[in-house]
Amino acid sequence: MEYKNKITTKLFWSICGFCAALFIYNLAGRFTHSFLIAIIAATATLIWFAYKIYYLDNISIVLTDDNHLLIKRFAKVINAIDISKYNWSEYSKYSNTKNSEDQDIYYVDKVTGIEESIDATNFSSEDYEDILEKLGAKNIQEEPIKIVTTKK
Repeated sequence: MEYKNKITTKLFWSICGFCAALFIYNLAGRFTHSFLIAIIAATATLIWFAYKIYYLDNISIVLTDDNHLLIKRFAKVINAIDISKYNWSEYSKYSNTKNSEDQDIYYVDKVTGIEESIDATNFSSEDYEDILEKLGAKNIQEEPIKIVTTKK
């Protein structure tokens, strides 16, 4: 099954990018008193947001029947991952907390222990949850690990 970005999310982040560029324009204009520097700063902000939204985050995720996860950008496979070689999680191995808006998929190599992540911010929350369940990152049946601590 192929999971694709949602256009509404892209539009939301585009509006956020426009607001950020307007803020940078006003801020740079007040501090430098130069129209040219304010325009350059605002334009750089808009270009960065457009690059992030419409290129870097413009991916689709395909889960194949042969136990692979394919990450595609503009219908071209940019990364193919063997699902069985990694431990999957919605949490980083370096943190036990998660921001409620954070939609990253973390995977840790079973051999080397190297962690990488997939930014799924532009996906709907239903697609994100479905991907995590299919990868085995949401094991509701497992008991939480309790750590015994001693107080001094």
